[in-house]
Amino acid sequence: MQPQKVLVTGGAGFIGSHVVRALLKTYSAPVRVLHLPKENLLNLEGLDVELFPGDMTRPEQVEAALEGCDVVFHLAAVYALWLPDMSLMQRVNVDGANTLFRLCLEKGVKRVVYTSSFACYAGQGLDKACTEESPFNLPESYYSRTKYESHKLAEAYARKGLDIVIVCPTCPIGPGDVAPTPTGRVLVEAFDTPVLMGIETESNYIDVRDCATGHILALKKGRTGESYILGGENYTHPDIVRRLQRIAGLHRRMIVLKPEWLRPMAKLGVWLAEHVTGKAPFTTEVELEIAKKGLITDASKARHELGLQVRPVEESIHDALAWFVEHGYITDPELVQRFSGWQRAAA
Repeated sequence: MQPQKVLVTGGAGFIGSHVVRALLKTYSAPVRVLHLPKENLLNLEGLDVELFPGDMTRPEQVEAALEGCDVVFHLAAVYALWLPDMSLMQRVNVDGANTLFRLCLEKGVKRVVYTSSFACYAGQGLDKACTEESPFNLPESYYSRTKYESHKLAEAYARKGLDIVIVCPTCPIGPGDVAPTPTGRVLVEAFDTPVLMGIETESNYIDVRDCATGHILALKKGRTGESYILGGENYTHPDIVRRLQRIAGLHRRMIVLKPEWLRPMAKLGVWLAEHVTGKAPFTTEVELEIAKKGLITDASKARHELGLQVRPVEESIHDALAWFVEHGYITDPELVQRFSGWQRAAA
């Protein structure tokens, strides 16, 4: 389909900004980005987009952002394993999505692509890959519960007549990770310690640029009401760390730990977050429980139905490291020299 005007909620974020870039590359339609008023807009610098400050918890602002748009990509969400006020995830991820879906249906929006999460299907065990048919199995995670609830809302609105397609990214990796995400933190923090740490778990990873392409493919080819896991390959956490070592030229010892061995650190970290720092801890008991279940994924449906193709994870790690160096997240002199002159690859 040819959009007339596109709204991208959460378009300043990691995946969202790459979706914006992919849209600008694919279509001539103007793009409006709904972002928080004080959000970091680094990923949108130099792009020909309409910036629209607003908040998903304010229905009147959501409605104003939607005005005149016939296609919507909804990526705005709060992703966290710990927050001082955990209810924020409910208000944004569930209530905000419900507001947007209702308004899209009322205003006759032609198509919505909703970014859910593979957390709705993952956690089936370290020896079982999840698919779009897998049951929800991460109830211990507040974030996962809100994404599952909003996922079900999207399916319900599809039954009401809204043309909505649901995409479920796995762990994104690549350039533009401004937060950074938990995956990005693994790369950044590897240069802060003399010993590297690998956790006995396995997850699925996708380059953020391929994930953005998957969103465009969902707009073009996705079936209404259907869900598509946007994923690449499954890797153990120690394997990702070893690949990081080779790409970065690191020569450091790595220790491999079982998730439960980190439980005392998780308890202490959460206590400090709640009573002292007010900042998210290094890890939480919820994160460790998820690690024990694993996040193995079979993403073949998106390959077969949408035509999604993914690049090697080594390219994603390399480009993520280069971006972190370019923007001052990593200051190791050897890495700065290794990645000097790097250019962001197109989506």
